[in-house]
Amino acid sequence: MSRAEQKREARDRILAAAARQLREEGLTGASVQRVMDEAGLTHGGFYGHFESREQLIGEALTGAFKKGRDRLLTGATSAPQQRRRQMLRRYLSRSHRDSPGEGCPLPSTSADVARSPASVRHAYDAELRKIIAFFETERSDLGAEDAHTGALGTLALCVGSLLLSRAALDPTLSDDILSSCRQFAAAAEETTEHED
Repeated sequence: MSRAEQKREARDRILAAAARQLREEGLTGASVQRVMDEAGLTHGGFYGHFESREQLIGEALTGAFKKGRDRLLTGATSAPQQRRRQMLRRYLSRSHRDSPGEGCPLPSTSADVARSPASVRHAYDAELRKIIAFFETERSDLGAEDAHTGALGTLALCVGSLLLSRAALDPTLSDDILSSCRQFAAAAEETTEHED
């Protein structure tokens, strides 16, 4: 393996460790020391890959969002209505709730991002807009304004549901939150379809 390949592989390990820690613990959980330890590298080597922690966080967020989108769409059907339902079931599932290190970064990072430097907020904002645009495209059968409203509502429902279900101490309440939000989202989907 060439030196450039080794450096690229080390950088990928750093980003993967940071993304997992961000999804599990929010922005404050991903300290440089902890990220480098998980990546199996020394703290001193960090600046050979990144100029600052903010750069690391921005790039790790971008990677975490991409991985979350890919995971959500893996094996999804091509029929729009069925694909939307499948994505909602996956997002609002126990497995997603119970595996934050592999899931969507929105529930664990949003509050921290609101208090972060502009560079981190820009990276987050760019990914958030991609998600909104994706959901708008999924509802291209509606007018642009209704698709935008539906995208924002669906996103807020999903992220809020996952956040609350992870925070609930009682497993029954946690399951009820996911189940109720899946039902609510399905009912909203059916109502929108009948209005067409």
